[in-house]
Amino acid sequence: MDVARDDGTSDLAQLRKEERSVSVRRTRLHARIDFLRAGGYAGESGDTLEELERQEQELSRQRRDLHERIERATVELAARSDGAA
Repeated sequence: MDVARDDGTSDLAQLRKEERSVSVRRTRLHARIDFLRAGGYAGESGDTLEELERQEQELSRQRRDLHERIERATVELAARSDGAA
């Protein structure tokens, strides 16, 4: 995270960027899971449905954690803005 800015906006932007990245990975993983559930072939990766579901659970946990961190950072930033006004 960029520590050059003291107001927290760069930290918040970095958290949002991380959340978007995790969300994209999770969406792609959902597509793979849906494909396997519909009877598709896992391909050369050999990932099992159980392994993909485990990965999805981990990504979901990371995403929830990021949402909480974004919410806290947003509240803190708003509080700083209110205090500076």
